[in-house]
Amino acid sequence: MTIAGPIAAKREPLRLLLVISSLQGGGAERQLSGMANYWAGGGADVTLVTWTGPGIKDFYPLVPSVSRLWLDVRVPRHMPFAAFIASVRRVYKLRRIFRTLKPDVAVSFIDISNIYTILAASGLGLRVVVAERTHPAINRTVSRPWRLLRRACYSWAYAVVAQTEDAGHWLQRHCRAHVKVIPNFLRDLPQALPDREMMIIAVGRLSVEKGFDLLLRAFAKLSPDFPSWRVCIIGDGAERQALTRLRDELNLAGRLEFIGEVQQVEQWMARAGLFVHPSRREGFPNAVLEAMGMGLAVVCADCRAGPSELIEDGINGRLVPVDDVEALARAMSDLMIAPQLRERIGREARKVRKQYAQDAIMDKWQSLLP
Repeated sequence: MTIAGPIAAKREPLRLLLVISSLQGGGAERQLSGMANYWAGGGADVTLVTWTGPGIKDFYPLVPSVSRLWLDVRVPRHMPFAAFIASVRRVYKLRRIFRTLKPDVAVSFIDISNIYTILAASGLGLRVVVAERTHPAINRTVSRPWRLLRRACYSWAYAVVAQTEDAGHWLQRHCRAHVKVIPNFLRDLPQALPDREMMIIAVGRLSVEKGFDLLLRAFAKLSPDFPSWRVCIIGDGAERQALTRLRDELNLAGRLEFIGEVQQVEQWMARAGLFVHPSRREGFPNAVLEAMGMGLAVVCADCRAGPSELIEDGINGRLVPVDDVEALARAMSDLMIAPQLRERIGREARKVRKQYAQDAIMDKWQSLLP
């Protein structure tokens, strides 16, 4: 007669609640949607919440098993203390969701969203992991009251994820946070085309900090000597009109095009001959990582956070000083004139596919879960 052993209790799926301002185009939005899909594919019960309403269309797709919620708080702007009232309502609505869904872990992306999430989870015994997506020391978009709140609240989180060692040290020093450094993962990418076009591409939000004005000025210096080359800028944002005016002032209307937001940006990377990223500040430049993964030669501004952790100058890419149009133009010219050099640098750049593979990076996130 066989005696059966004890039956192991079946473990319930891990319940994760992910929070971000929206799923409009952007590197942080791409990463978090990819993480949601990855965890859901592994059997976790995943809910993704945004502060926007359903009227703001998601740019990045989620698998059907990811639940989608919107924390749409609207307060008339003319109301006294409207911003404060909106913040209180956001925290209250998120706290109500925490009480209802009882997640095992809440993961939040981006500074103000992180503060709301920490406050909403206060006293609930919930593990909260928040992620900074830019280097706090060089991010001037956060006002002083929010910076003070960040310093207070980050020490309450189970963990604060930084994308670079430099940002991690800052968070430990200034916020007394428990910090884990986790870079972006590189999603699965196709192979590049065998023959690349004489096309320079740049990818990102059309905002001042991305430095696309520098690219326009650098290309204006080079365009007479490289009549077969053109520039395509992929992305959208508040600076589009200003950049369009600058393009026309520099007589580049027939040589430089604004493409807008593109879902499959890797299809452009597969065709391009050169990638330029002139950003004035970064967290961890996802577009640069993807361009390198596609075997592109990359010219990148050596801003404080991110680029130098990806690029070894002259080996797998080129680094130039921030806000230096002359240096940017020289580096672009050196590569535009030398197809064999572009090919060699692109071959080295492609090695990031292994170092930043999704499974390897998600293992680091897994260490923060119960």
